[in-house]
Amino acid sequence: MPISTSSFGDERDSRYDEYQSAEGYEKETMDFPGITPAQAENYLKRLGGGMEEKLKVEGIGWVATIAPTNDGVSVTFQAHDELLDDLIRRFEEWVARGI
Repeated sequence: MPISTSSFGDERDSRYDEYQSAEGYEKETMDFPGITPAQAENYLKRLGGGMEEKLKVEGIGWVATIAPTNDGVSVTFQAHDELLDDLIRRFEEWVARGI
């Protein structure tokens, strides 16, 4: 189940403005050896994110930036505190599956 919702395109969207602002986001950077930037993007999309720009995926209440490393990727997760731990845990689960 994604930790994001789609836009309704009407007044209901304004109810979630607090999750659109990066203000108050906590940040954590983690290394994931053995996966490619494309795999990391795919895993983040499976968590409900959409491509904001190359190597940057955004969901409701979170943003993840992917940086290639010599042996994999480094992902900087930025999210509201109530989402950060869950986002990282679920991303790690996808990495462990290796799908």
